[in-house]
Amino acid sequence: MLTDELQGRLAKRIDLRILEKERKKKSEKDGFGKNKTIDEVFDKSTMMTVSGLKNSGIISYVNGAVGSGKESKTYWAVGPSGNDLALKIYLVSTSNFKKRHPYLLGDQRFSKIRKGTRHLVEIWAQKEFANLKQCYEAGISCARPITVIKNVLVLDFVGKNGVPYPLLNESEVDYGDYQEAISIIEDLYRKARIVHADFSEYNIFKTEKGLMIFDFGSSIDARHANAKEFLERDIKNITKFFVKRGLTVTNPADIIERLTK
Repeated sequence: MLTDELQGRLAKRIDLRILEKERKKKSEKDGFGKNKTIDEVFDKSTMMTVSGLKNSGIISYVNGAVGSGKESKTYWAVGPSGNDLALKIYLVSTSNFKKRHPYLLGDQRFSKIRKGTRHLVEIWAQKEFANLKQCYEAGISCARPITVIKNVLVLDFVGKNGVPYPLLNESEVDYGDYQEAISIIEDLYRKARIVHADFSEYNIFKTEKGLMIFDFGSSIDARHANAKEFLERDIKNITKFFVKRGLTVTNPADIIERLTK
């Protein structure tokens, strides 16, 4: 993981000439082959950021998209040593971030929020990086964060050969998966002092070594005023999923009481 000072230096090394060079290439290998992709995801500032990451040796090249949501798109990238990386690019053109204030208000780490969608998007990217770092260092099963610059987050790729591991909702599940999911919620709260706040079968990979959590943008500090409310929602949401799959599970109220007493 990079220090704040190094991240700042990397951002300053971004050069407009690199941007123009990338636009001329538009190669399929770099994921810039379609004008539509460039217009919707790689706006001028984002292109500069990605080019800066390449120029600074963080990534070597970018392959195609491997995930897409309302607020971001994720690309399979490759590092200088051939290691697989994920490039999560938060869309500056979306209005969904305006609905995210409840997840930012009350978080002392991000108290200075200026007006404007781009600034809000960049704060959200910083927030996810900070949450990932906090969880990774606490031993939570999540991808290792590398760095964040503006609206681009770089982290380890979770999958093989550019193919992400299946999501929990796409997988066969058993009681062991349920126990592991609840255990992760407990570890997030007790060890990382984080409430995921969007814990569901759509934000969990099922890997060969067990469950792995992702999408920490909404996550809040356990001391947040709304922490208990979001914790209860996380537990109820994942319980509902396993019940739909035919499993007999613990009453969510009992888990909440155990965690918060």
